[in-house]
Amino acid sequence: MCNPFNAGDTERLNGWLDQQEDESFRHHVYFQTSGSSGKAKWVALSKSALLASARGVNRHLEIETGAKWALCLPIFHVGGFGVLVRSFLTGGHCQVFHEKWDAVAFSRFMFLQRAEYVSLVPTQVVDLVESRCVAPDSVKAVIVGGGKLEDSYYERAVGLGWPILRSYGMTEAGSQIATGGDDEEGMKVLDIWQVRVGEDGLLEWKGEAGMSFYIEETEEGFRRVDPKRDGWFLTQDRVRIENGRLRMLGRIDSLVKVLGELVDLTLIEERIQRATGKECVVLTQPDARRGVKLFPIVESSEDVVVPEFSGIESLEEIRIISSFPRTRLGKVIRAELRGMIER
Repeated sequence: MCNPFNAGDTERLNGWLDQQEDESFRHHVYFQTSGSSGKAKWVALSKSALLASARGVNRHLEIETGAKWALCLPIFHVGGFGVLVRSFLTGGHCQVFHEKWDAVAFSRFMFLQRAEYVSLVPTQVVDLVESRCVAPDSVKAVIVGGGKLEDSYYERAVGLGWPILRSYGMTEAGSQIATGGDDEEGMKVLDIWQVRVGEDGLLEWKGEAGMSFYIEETEEGFRRVDPKRDGWFLTQDRVRIENGRLRMLGRIDSLVKVLGELVDLTLIEERIQRATGKECVVLTQPDARRGVKLFPIVESSEDVVVPEFSGIESLEEIRIISSFPRTRLGKVIRAELRGMIER
């Protein structure tokens, strides 16, 4: 089964899968993700992996039989698909929010359905907060993944009654790897995973809920690729693990060298976001003398005052645009944003 992220890509992949004699290809669900080359790439998750992930999440959150879920994420993303599997395993009800996303309409939907559990992305939580939507008293947990939820919005959402649980996961892991806790305490790792810190402080994980392989599109066609080594998957996320809790430190690709010293772009983005209340992306440009120059892009419909940075963190021209290009789940499409700025 191939979830339709992009109809053209999906049609080509389905045609290729139909020609494969290896029956194992037919026992997977394929979730499209982005490839570094710009070519299409899919994560292959087996039925047993998806069930293992759902069981692990249900156990971790102590979800009881007959629990009421709400679904407002697309099922061609693993976050949405996982909600259906968790609901199936507990014999509960899963009510689908079919309307175009709107925070007020969704809040009303949660109230009318008496929903207990829901998975959201940070953008949706921000919308709930900005619209001052109060959580219905039926809600027991709101699992937030797919990106970082800023502390200020976390606190404001909790103040409105939304029982927020931050989570860390990825398509390759079938969903969640760690969930719950705050930024300082860290998120508790689910019992279905073995985790360790590898080279450069990067997270590695291993478990039955993990992917089987990638399908990558190349100039010659499609190919099957297994990125794991001895069952371990190496992420690009820098983490700290203590007492079974995982704390995010940033992505390895957010580190750049300026004048020979490492600069973490994530920290600069977070500082600007705290000061302006607006989302910020710092783009880079090669420079013969400095190594790279740093260009902050702020998403705002009005002028904003950006804090000053000095030394190796000095910023170049600040750009303000009204709307960042985003995926269906609200993630900023950085490559597309760069293309907009460079035009």
